[in-house]
Amino acid sequence: MYRYDIINYLIQKNNFKKYLEIGVRNPEDCFNRINAQKKFSVDPCYEFETSVDYKFESDSFFKKLEDDELDLNSTFQWDIIFIDGLHLAPQVENDILNSLNHIVDNGFIILHDCNPPSLHHAREDFLNTTTSAVGDWNGTVWKAFYKFRATRPDLEMFTIDTDWGVGVIKKGHQECCVYDNPFFEYHLFEKQRNKALNLISVEEFTKKF
Repeated sequence: MYRYDIINYLIQKNNFKKYLEIGVRNPEDCFNRINAQKKFSVDPCYEFETSVDYKFESDSFFKKLEDDELDLNSTFQWDIIFIDGLHLAPQVENDILNSLNHIVDNGFIILHDCNPPSLHHAREDFLNTTTSAVGDWNGTVWKAFYKFRATRPDLEMFTIDTDWGVGVIKKGHQECCVYDNPFFEYHLFEKQRNKALNLISVEEFTKKF
């Protein structure tokens, strides 16, 4: 299963109608593959010029939404939100927090690139293609996911071990892992990857939901 398969699975299972994608880039990669009745897209179009509903950086989008500057109510909520924008931990954290304010109680927040296979894949500099990862890049999404795993007992979080790691966040309860990697060292993360990400297989996911 790829990220869009997981999103479509949740949409179908829960009869979800409203979908938001943060960070579209090329809509053929994911957005156009999503089978939702109402789809919304946010992207500043710095990398790939395409047609989106809201041509903003995600922070600006959510601020405009909450200030009633968009064609949506400031309290508008989505059933499922997919975060695939700037893959750097501070921005991912902002996107998660903003999404939590605009997700229905039984909704899901999905993240891509949560499970980098090497330190080179988890580099901060997207443009550095001199490592063994070449052009593959997951960024530091894992850091934001791990932080929420360790500090938010009011959420339920896990990562499906497919397509570079598809993270899932929903409102609920989780037994938090110990917050024992405060400097977000990759080699320490690697030793406790399963626990930090709450890693599960595709089969475990489909049995769970």
